[in-house]
Amino acid sequence: MHNVRVQFTIPNVDKVANLDVFVNGEQRKMRFRVETFDWDEETGSTEDLVSLLRYRILNYDSEWELYHIGTPYEDSIPVTFRFKGNKSEEETEE
Repeated sequence: MHNVRVQFTIPNVDKVANLDVFVNGEQRKMRFRVETFDWDEETGSTEDLVSLLRYRILNYDSEWELYHIGTPYEDSIPVTFRFKGNKSEEETEE
């Protein structure tokens, strides 16, 4: 599978961003969720913080897969997850 990564900002998203994407003329529905995790460098070593982040990602809802780890800012780090369900599951959950 080929991946195309496009970065954009979606204002006012509470939980999930549902996107309709056209690939070779075929419409596909995709769902993304961005979670913000605490990232306070003063409360532990970098290794401790990476371990904590790894634990949170590995124990995240199993229906979602890690898509992207963003740049830390203001003592937090944004992590984007993509819904793993197939196209028919995504359409029925809207």
